[in-house]
Amino acid sequence: MRKIFLILLVLCGMLSSASAQNMRALFLDAPDAVLPMLPRNVRVDCVDFVEAGMSYPVSNLFDGKSVLKTLTDDYLLLQTTGISTVEMKILPFGESFIVCVVNSVSAEATDSRIAFYDRNWEKIDTESYFTAPSINDFLSGADEKIIDMCDIYLVSLKLDADDTSLVAEYTMPDYMNSEDAAKVRSVLRKIVYRWNGIWFAKE
Repeated sequence: MRKIFLILLVLCGMLSSASAQNMRALFLDAPDAVLPMLPRNVRVDCVDFVEAGMSYPVSNLFDGKSVLKTLTDDYLLLQTTGISTVEMKILPFGESFIVCVVNSVSAEATDSRIAFYDRNWEKIDTESYFTAPSINDFLSGADEKIIDMCDIYLVSLKLDADDTSLVAEYTMPDYMNSEDAAKVRSVLRKIVYRWNGIWFAKE
């Protein structure tokens, strides 16, 4: 009986440890496919700098500089290059969690890609957790002329460090001349999603 009790105690400890998984550990254990620019030893340096209160650049595998700007228990913001970022957020999912990863590239306009992973960094179906907005979703009361101007899908996605919201913005106006951009922005709206424990639901 005592042996069974000890086994259960160990198992409980393992479960508790797993449920306490934080972004620091996930960042360090992420596979190269998720963070191809930063090998694990460089990520350790990133964490050390942040924990020392410094946002210090480190050399990445593309002969550039990367900076870990924000690291909390459930959120990470990494400036991978001068024009690209990676955001990660731990999202509660039943008795476990999943990890949301947003990769963004900002030239004149920002464009983002979103992906989801389980606790073992196995990629899971994005459409089960997030439905990407259409261009029309961003246009409030726009006439046909303005709608026709918005023919390229460029969308910025931003996770929130403090809660489980996700904000989507249409960024094509950043490529337009100032007159056309002003017309489009006059009818543009941001779209806010909030994690409900199962998927990102549009507010």
